Amino acid sequence: MNVFLKWWLIIVLSVIGSCVSIYFDFDKFLYENDLTKLSLVILLFFTISSIIVGYKIYKQFVEKVDTYTYETEWFVSEILVSLGMIGTVIGFIYMLYTVFGNLDVGDTSIIKASLSTMANGMGTALLTTLIGLTSSVLLKCQLVLTNDKQIQQ
Repeated sequence: MNVFLKWWLIIVLSVIGSCVSIYFDFDKFLYENDLTKLSLVILLFFTISSIIVGYKIYKQFVEKVDTYTYETEWFVSEILVSLGMIGTVIGFIYMLYTVFGNLDVGDTSIIKASLSTMANGMGTALLTTLIGLTSSVLLKCQLVLTNDKQIQQ
């Protein structure tokens, strides 16, 4: 199978996954529960990089124009994981700072509010990690196609 068609299959499956997540309102959930909005930045980087990889694959393997390098795209795939981890750290810092900054063990209403704040911080931490890891894996799947020596012959 052509390299471009394999890339296209990954993109189509990603779009189907995105449509399913939108159908189940995961996009709204993500927007409301990610305090840092780093998930949106990660998804933007992923989308732009996927388009660039597709363009390079099309030019290289379909039109046989030039041989492209993909170092920048590999770097972006690592950045996606790093941004997810930064969101994790920010979420944990937010959780710990807001909870333990004004905690009064004797007042149950403050404890309930603190638990709600903990959930917000933990949600940010886990959502950014999920989006960063998933985007990185999907981008790396696209990039692995360009490195297969058997396909390039």
